[in-house]
Amino acid sequence: MKILIAVDGSAYTRKALDYLIAHRAMFVDGHQLVVVHVCTGVSGNVARHLSKEVVAGYYAEESAKVLDPVKALFAEKGLSNYTIDSRHGHAAEEILKAASDAQAELMVLGTHGHGIFGRALMGSVSTKVLSETDITVLLVQ
Repeated sequence: MKILIAVDGSAYTRKALDYLIAHRAMFVDGHQLVVVHVCTGVSGNVARHLSKEVVAGYYAEESAKVLDPVKALFAEKGLSNYTIDSRHGHAAEEILKAASDAQAELMVLGTHGHGIFGRALMGSVSTKVLSETDITVLLVQ
């Protein structure tokens, strides 16, 4: 089974990673993990004043800040059955595309747990992903 886990460098991501590792027999061993990170896209107004190399460098640096600790954690725990998918754009939309591209059967997301009023005011990546997918989603709070 392919399991996609979205990471953003937050404490909520770490909880989701820790949960997967703690339940390794159920979620990790024998499965393929796809770790996806989405950088906020550089707006067209800014990007047109920068070279493609500068924009690509920005995305690479921002992704490394999030993905390097994940890679280190996986190395420490002896996990090698994963691939990295680094994207840029709107987080929920890119997570959904990544899940589709990977043909994931399960998505794992850390959630802030704002509750109904918080989601109504602030929106939520988790809420958007849940509302627009037919793939099973495991939320870790």
